[in-house]
Amino acid sequence: MRIAIYARVSTDKQDVDQQALYCQEWAKKNGHQIVWTVKDKQSGRASLSERPKFLKFIDKSYNFDYEAILVYNLDRLTRNWDDVTMIERFFRENWLTDKLISCSDSIDLSNASGRLMFRIKMATNCFMPEDMREKQKIGIARAKKQGKFKGRPRSRKES
Repeated sequence: MRIAIYARVSTDKQDVDQQALYCQEWAKKNGHQIVWTVKDKQSGRASLSERPKFLKFIDKSYNFDYEAILVYNLDRLTRNWDDVTMIERFFRENWLTDKLISCSDSIDLSNASGRLMFRIKMATNCFMPEDMREKQKIGIARAKKQGKFKGRPRSRKES
């Protein structure tokens, strides 16, 4: 199968090459031909409208010659719940020509059970950062009340 790899990390401090290399090795081991690799450094919480590199995958006007998109893990697609249904719809409607493959998750959007598993996995992926932010807010509020947290230092640009 001809595949395109989508590797994404959230920050410049993370190594997108490591993820892309893992996907390349996985693809070769499983007999796939890599025709395109995209490396993205964007937060998974960012809306897909803010991630033009990913949008090229699902824009049919680009007419890239691939049969599937390979990701290391489904959380590399998005951690933004508003985008999950759009991603699912695209692959469900185009499943015969555009598959979604994950190195670490079984995905089959052509049937109800596969879509359920996709939705459960994506719900978990979107829940985790939201839950973490809520806990951070509680911890910061407590630390402020105790006089232990004064906020981050202002940079010279903000002064």
